[in-house]
Amino acid sequence: MMKIYTLLLLAIFIQPFCIYFALYAKAKYSSENKPINQLALGVTPSLAYLSAEDFWGAFVLMFMVTAVSLVLSLLLNFRYVMTRKINTSAILTSLVSFLLAFGFFYWLISHFIVENWYETFWPSLYFLGLLCCVFVIKIIENKRKIKDGLSNMLVLALSVAASVVSAFGDAFILCTLINVFLLIPIGGAIVSSGVDKTSAGGIAFFYGYVFIMTLPISGLLYLALSSI
Repeated sequence: MMKIYTLLLLAIFIQPFCIYFALYAKAKYSSENKPINQLALGVTPSLAYLSAEDFWGAFVLMFMVTAVSLVLSLLLNFRYVMTRKINTSAILTSLVSFLLAFGFFYWLISHFIVENWYETFWPSLYFLGLLCCVFVIKIIENKRKIKDGLSNMLVLALSVAASVVSAFGDAFILCTLINVFLLIPIGGAIVSSGVDKTSAGGIAFFYGYVFIMTLPISGLLYLALSSI
């Protein structure tokens, strides 16, 4: 579990991405918000479940970070908000829905799999962070119209890391499965951006082949580390 100050730093880091995805993503395609995008606003308050101290104190702090950043974002883009038709009820509904869903899965994991799940699943948490960083790099490449950028090579590296990082944790099989389920949608979105379906399928097949080839090596690494 995490300390309050660690959660605060994490919240400050991810909140700009949540605001962008919830309110401003795909603005040129639609004049209204997509309700599914607004689920991102529930990410930061849900970090309170990771608190090692007081849940409600952490929740209030995370909610304040979300509320302040949301208000500042709306104030700085008032003209945009007036033309975009921000749906306040949809935002609140999305927040509550995400919190309930996150809370349910947290309860399921903590009671039926492990108690201290952060110590067990930290490889997947860091792997998710790496995926998000590569996704941001891909967005920058698309904005600047960079072809054959660094992001595709980084996804290839993450295909190897999906099983390798799990070898350093306590739940090799479970973390590897989680990493695969994270890699497929996010990594697939990165490699398929700007290419046709046939090429994207070929790239995905190659990356999957690389993952399968590194899986036995990662298993041996996990056994070696466990025996120390």
